[in-house]
Amino acid sequence: MDRRVRLKVFRYNPVVDDEPHYDVYEVPYVEGARVLDLLNYVKEHFDSTLAYRWECRAGQCGSCAMMINGRAGLACQTLVPPEVHEVVVEPLPVFPVIRDLVVDVERGVRKILKVRPYIHRGAPYKRPEIMYPWEIEDVKPLRECIECWSCIAMCPVVRAAWDVYGGPIVMNSIAKAALDRRNVFDHILLAFLEGLNACTQCAMCKEVCPKEIDIPEKAVGRMRYIAYNKRNLLRPDHKFVVESMRRNYNPLGEPADSRGSCLGEWSGLPSLNVPVAREDAEVLYFLGCMASWREQTVARATATLLKLAGVNFTVLGPHERDCGSVFFRLNDLEQAHSFALYMKEMLKKFKNVHTIVTSCAGCFRTFKLDYPTRLGIELRAEVLHSSEFFDRCLKGGALSVKRTLNLKVTYHDPCHLGRHVGVFDPPREVIKAIGLDLYEMLNDRYRERSMCCGAGGGVRSGFREVAREVAAYRIRVDVPKEVSVAVHTCPFCYFNFEDAVKMKGYKLLNVDLTELLAVATMGPDATKVIGKERYETISKISRT
Repeated sequence: MDRRVRLKVFRYNPVVDDEPHYDVYEVPYVEGARVLDLLNYVKEHFDSTLAYRWECRAGQCGSCAMMINGRAGLACQTLVPPEVHEVVVEPLPVFPVIRDLVVDVERGVRKILKVRPYIHRGAPYKRPEIMYPWEIEDVKPLRECIECWSCIAMCPVVRAAWDVYGGPIVMNSIAKAALDRRNVFDHILLAFLEGLNACTQCAMCKEVCPKEIDIPEKAVGRMRYIAYNKRNLLRPDHKFVVESMRRNYNPLGEPADSRGSCLGEWSGLPSLNVPVAREDAEVLYFLGCMASWREQTVARATATLLKLAGVNFTVLGPHERDCGSVFFRLNDLEQAHSFALYMKEMLKKFKNVHTIVTSCAGCFRTFKLDYPTRLGIELRAEVLHSSEFFDRCLKGGALSVKRTLNLKVTYHDPCHLGRHVGVFDPPREVIKAIGLDLYEMLNDRYRERSMCCGAGGGVRSGFREVAREVAAYRIRVDVPKEVSVAVHTCPFCYFNFEDAVKMKGYKLLNVDLTELLAVATMGPDATKVIGKERYETISKISRT
């Protein structure tokens, strides 16, 4: 019997339909078939009124971009894997639907035209106009864009505030002119006004781009560097962050000598007696700024679990400086280099340290990816996120679960931990080990397809309302209705989700994975670590 694939197609004709609906077709499967082949079969054999765009069939025109199983892509280039039994195709979001899978991209086109996406010359050029390879190195990859609008469809900031941020395709269009040496127009100022610093740099646009254009780094990152270093174009809140990094070695404006003070006596809780700058330690726990000053129960839970596991570890305390992620996001590699060198030199004092554990997904990505690939600096130690480390401890028997938590939870994959570095399974393994009932995020937005929380790339500090709206959209649309708890492995995501919950009045408890693990391994003794109120909140939900 011939194998068939269910093709579920979004149908809507505003002229005659009151609301959209889906039609399902059984289409014969042929090895190597693309989604466009399925659509063409439906049009030829079932319904000639089905409307969709396509032209070149070679991935060069961008006409056939649509949502395919919840992800933007070109129908002519998207293979239908042999194991797939159903394919859902929908029009690109953000744009109004003309009919079925055809959308009106006029608003996007107007945004591109608004930013003057062409070279402005100071004088007529003279032939021959010679340009050397190194002069077009920054511009060449950006010119691969075929304007398929897939990046706009997947951008979390565009969905929440397109009026604030022009979006990836607009930034790419501006960068093509701004980075061209022949251009005399001030496209950098134009980019700044179009929300240059409102990009979370989550890299979802790169993930769905048919040409794999790295817009967060090659367009947004490069223009941020010029805007910040050469034009002094920074929003007031971002200027505060930069000055705080230089003076206090953290982006929060907190006194440098108070870093890690939450591990001592804190909010009426006893000191955890964590060793500071212990030179014979084998593991270094790097708290990061958010766990040190904003989500301090994360730091206390992590340090306590390390002690419970019998780990010979230390923290740097007041000697710890920021990882430098802020300067990587601004593309100021010179300042980032100084923070990286400090960390490298500091590690020389701890000759036995073979592992660095981080609470923050941003610190993890910075140590694991940015230091070696962008600066050529290796830290001479294995870098692990706390979820990876505690997964090993649970499987090796160093930690044991005393209390199984009866909770229905969902897990938010942080961009820096998941899509950027590829850590997906360890957090889920820990969730499974402590008996949590995991419901993945809806709309297939988990693991590689996880949607950004909205706090990254400096958006939370410079565009707080936008960051909050992105998190609110994520909670409202993607969090399963059955769950009451969202589990986090990044203090920035945790903090931004919590902010959205408070402002919007959502009934969702945000908890870091280490807090849950502390309750599961310690029982009532966890009150000494995360506090009685926090412990009772988790326990109360666990009993319901």
